[in-house]
Amino acid sequence: MSDAFVWFHNSSSKPTESTAFYENLLGWKTTGGPEGMTMFASEKGPFASLRPTDDGTTAWLPYAQVDDVDAATARAVALGAAGVAPKTRGPAGEFVVVRDPGGAAIALWQKG
Repeated sequence: MSDAFVWFHNSSSKPTESTAFYENLLGWKTTGGPEGMTMFASEKGPFASLRPTDDGTTAWLPYAQVDDVDAATARAVALGAAGVAPKTRGPAGEFVVVRDPGGAAIALWQKG
């Protein structure tokens, strides 16, 4: 079982404006990250990222940590989720994006 969301990703059609918005609204600080990506960090380290999008999709995507991304994906589908993106390897592990039965997207992430 996952206790909480472990990461948040923002896809933005206006990344400069979105970054300034969160800096000014919530006092979030930016830090270095992979090319083309803005990372938001607290004194504990990075907790979210923001990347420009070209396809018009703008949204926050929460990441929940799972022990086994393949097993969690199969369970999500069995419970009515639909796959959005295939398993992808990121800098800190693998993840799959699914939509719950109500249509909300969530990333299932396995450290590694």
